[in-house]
Amino acid sequence: MSIPSDYATDLLNSLSQGRIKNLIAQTDARRILQEVKETAENYPNFDPSLTEKATYIAYALLSCGCSMVENEDAETNEGLLALEKAGKILSDTFRFNLNEDINKNYNLLIAGMALYAAKQYSRAFIALKDINADFEVGQIIISFIKKDFKSLLNVTSNVFFSPTPKQSDLRSFDEWVITHEVARCFFIIIDFIHTGNEKNFILVNDILEKLLYLSSEDNLTLYWLVIRLLKIILSTFQISSLWSVLPPLLPARHITEKYIRLLSSFKSPVTEMWPSQTASLPLALGDNSGAVINLRTSGGKTRVAEIAILKTLSTHIMSKVLYLAPFRSLAFEIEHSLNETFLPLGITVSQLYGGLTANVTDFELINQSQIVIATPEKTKALIRCGSGIEAEIKLIVIDEGHLVGAEERYIRNEMFLTHIKEFASRNGIRVLLLSAVLPNADDLAQWVADDSALVAKSEWKPALERLGLLLWDGTRVRLEWKSDGEPFNPNFIQKGPLGFGRRRTPFPNNKKEAIAATAVRLAQNGTVMIYSARANSINGLSESVLLALGEHPEDYPWDNSLWAVFQSICSEELNDNDIVLKAARKGVICHSNRLPTLVRISIERLMRSKPPLVIIASSTLGQGVNVGISTVIIATPYYSREPISNRDFWNICGRAGRAFSDAEGKILYAIDTQKAKWQVVKDKRLANSYFDNQRMEEVHSGLLVALRFILRRARNTNTDFNLLVEAIANDFTESDISDKFSWLNDLFDYLDDELLAMREDFGVDDTNLDWVDDVFRKSLALIQAEAENEEHYLQLLRARTIALQNQVKNKANRKKLVASGVPLSVSKSILENIDFFRSLATSFIQELAGECDPIELLDNIIRKVEIWSNENASGLIESVPDQVSLDNIRRDWISGVALVTIINSEQKAGRISKEYYGFTLPWVIHAISQMFDIEVEEGIVQTYSTLAMFVELGLPNETAASIYMAGVRSRSAALELSTLDAFQNKAISEIRQILLNLSSQDISLSDKSRVWIDLLSKFYKDQKPKKISFPTFTWRSEGLSHKLYPRENNGKHFLTSSDGYFQEEVDSNDDLPFAKVANISGLFFELNHGVWQLQSYSPLILVE
Repeated sequence: MSIPSDYATDLLNSLSQGRIKNLIAQTDARRILQEVKETAENYPNFDPSLTEKATYIAYALLSCGCSMVENEDAETNEGLLALEKAGKILSDTFRFNLNEDINKNYNLLIAGMALYAAKQYSRAFIALKDINADFEVGQIIISFIKKDFKSLLNVTSNVFFSPTPKQSDLRSFDEWVITHEVARCFFIIIDFIHTGNEKNFILVNDILEKLLYLSSEDNLTLYWLVIRLLKIILSTFQISSLWSVLPPLLPARHITEKYIRLLSSFKSPVTEMWPSQTASLPLALGDNSGAVINLRTSGGKTRVAEIAILKTLSTHIMSKVLYLAPFRSLAFEIEHSLNETFLPLGITVSQLYGGLTANVTDFELINQSQIVIATPEKTKALIRCGSGIEAEIKLIVIDEGHLVGAEERYIRNEMFLTHIKEFASRNGIRVLLLSAVLPNADDLAQWVADDSALVAKSEWKPALERLGLLLWDGTRVRLEWKSDGEPFNPNFIQKGPLGFGRRRTPFPNNKKEAIAATAVRLAQNGTVMIYSARANSINGLSESVLLALGEHPEDYPWDNSLWAVFQSICSEELNDNDIVLKAARKGVICHSNRLPTLVRISIERLMRSKPPLVIIASSTLGQGVNVGISTVIIATPYYSREPISNRDFWNICGRAGRAFSDAEGKILYAIDTQKAKWQVVKDKRLANSYFDNQRMEEVHSGLLVALRFILRRARNTNTDFNLLVEAIANDFTESDISDKFSWLNDLFDYLDDELLAMREDFGVDDTNLDWVDDVFRKSLALIQAEAENEEHYLQLLRARTIALQNQVKNKANRKKLVASGVPLSVSKSILENIDFFRSLATSFIQELAGECDPIELLDNIIRKVEIWSNENASGLIESVPDQVSLDNIRRDWISGVALVTIINSEQKAGRISKEYYGFTLPWVIHAISQMFDIEVEEGIVQTYSTLAMFVELGLPNETAASIYMAGVRSRSAALELSTLDAFQNKAISEIRQILLNLSSQDISLSDKSRVWIDLLSKFYKDQKPKKISFPTFTWRSEGLSHKLYPRENNGKHFLTSSDGYFQEEVDSNDDLPFAKVANISGLFFELNHGVWQLQSYSPLILVE
């Protein structure tokens, strides 16, 4: 019976005050200590009857919550909040409580049900993670909440097809009836998961109403409460299910149904939309020009983008989606995530490898793909060099959209996004911007969607957050948690003898070792990430973590294929004793931007396969890989003298708390209390500043910072603004103020190439600059600008545009400069030296046609381009390598020699190969290729384009490069495979297919190549739908449903209707092997023209 709403409201108020509030806080505090296995003597003085009192409070909340949901005159959300609170209290009370065995599983079952009813699906899963109910209804519900559909089918079949008890008392018989009918309900729910038939819930609700009445009349209190909660659970499920949320928003029925069935068929099935996603989807899929999706880290942004992509591709046939990822590591992550979903749907996804170049391989991948993932710089290169991709795009997704600011890269990307957003606006292309850390999302929405109201914002995330301080005083680690009751672990780690080796000093002996020891202890409950803003401290921290693991820690159980590839890559790129390999073997991952590119890619692939014990990382991991993390420990937020911003702090620490793994994510800020008192006070103040996520810095336009700086400098130097504008327009050729503003050309270098590109796209002629106002009044810079200076900023942009038009009057040359993709100062230098580059390429082509050694020719032409670049494009290079070092490296690099071998002869090879050959020089060479007319000098264009690819990848021929791009991310393996006839003169799609079908046993290969063939073969097998066959058969059909499900129990086989009201035992034999298909989720028999045929709802099971 429900409590009257007004009484329930009063009771809820009383349960959140005074002594009761304190008891709830004590329960929370005790759970923290129990979770990390704190010894009892370190507990504070908890109430001696805490478990009993907390349990009573939880059940009072349950009663109120259920009543508020059931009563028509009550606020449902208030009821759900009460259920969530009750579920948390029960989970806190019993989950880690070793002293409560008798009622533990029952109370955790109720906790999981209450949390699920409150839409806390992940926390419900965790509450039920390691429990087994001793009654079958509980087992069924646990299987459903944990989405273990195999167990669910087995348990329900076991119940449903067991014979009716012949002799039992009335109470036992009623319990059997309840159990049997609950099993029937879940047969019906399973059918809904596959079909989306909403009428199923009418039948289920009718059954549960009768069971509720029966359990009440017979005083079956346990069943009464379980069924009462089950009704709310299934109501929550119906409202949040994919079938309820998605079809009204997605017009293409067939692909929508296939998508929903695919998600429910995953190894970890997805059957509901999270509250954050449900709130975001109407805007993300709406008939608007775009939106900002501002959800917390782990709040489900990628799924929202995925559904928006699905709608776009199903609505606009033959269109493409462009997904902009600011970092290569994130691009790989997104490719992996989207491929998992879209590949089974027949939608192709490609991540374009590389930095700032575009080549034939990229064009091939674009043509084959419907979803293209690239960095902004890569996209800029593709668009400007005539790939034509922009004409097919109907949706642009901008990930990590908060990465705007006054840094050079961010200013260039902001200019590019301003350009592409204007293009999108003029061509009906929607733009979605994703970010977890965006306090002023309305500014960004005004920018990308022309409407500040188009923001989908939610603070919901699947796990709670726990903030705390890790305090090292020289002898012990004390953990102080920031929550009600202020729980703490007084002696979490204590200094003592290490216990092995020759070391005589105690362990831990400093803050670094204290952090390592804390991380290893916390890793018992899930992956710990130690964050250091200083990349140079990561190796030292990893050494300390290995010490903390003990004398002989076991090797970590990585996937064998992935580990073999990782080892192979490390043997090519790192020294044998490198800490990165040594630590990874024990489950400790070192990640920073100092890693060689191939090692970083491989280590990220390893992390995606299985969460490591401990990750030690700089900001590069926080900005890229979406790896599950339970606890983040901040070792130092200082990357120089300045700490990271609050926004960066939360972009990293927001990862704490993995969906379906952690009830809460822990964030610990490490402080050495041995330091001077003022330093400790300063550290604690900084920590508390970070902990307040409402103090996150707003995102500010870097372009506005630049324009504001010019204006302020003019005022500070008493320069007449109109005179300055005139001087800028005249390129300072007729002005006496040029000395005071000589720095302006360096600043404008960030803007010039994009300004010129916009002029070519949006301008009518050189005398009409209206496009500047049209574009930049809608830019983030002008949106955030102070009103009184808006016109001044536009004048500066117009003036610079005039100067650019005067600098490059020839239309054809303008197009070349724009296509180059490099800053205008560099592209103009290339154009001025065009004859030099023509001669260079012509000689190379002629000599290549002769008997000359190709490697020798590549070495010579690259060296000459290097010398020119280092003299004329040094502004692109942070530190120009000396020519002696380049001469020591170049030939081996382009020959595909292992990096570790090159480093042994030239210590600077690691940095040069990554930054200079892997980024800057290919950028310049690509720019050179764009200066020639492809219709007139195609050979020269192709020469430089291919050359850029060879330099970037460190490979000497197109076959090896294509193999690399097809998935073999090893220079040595790609080079070896390129010698095989099977790969000659093949497109990437053909090479990929050859690689997938190739058996490493059929041909003679080195271990380096064999591990890649085995990995790709395994990946291919994992991606292929499971094939199953079953003969058609005739069987009586009169009065039967046209769909029957094959079920099995205790060796007996049945065909049953979706609701179980029809069931009949059948024989399984060689002719009709029902045993082969029974209890497999998604399989059913359908009657077609008098013949029963096996069918599959799951896109991952193909019926032959």
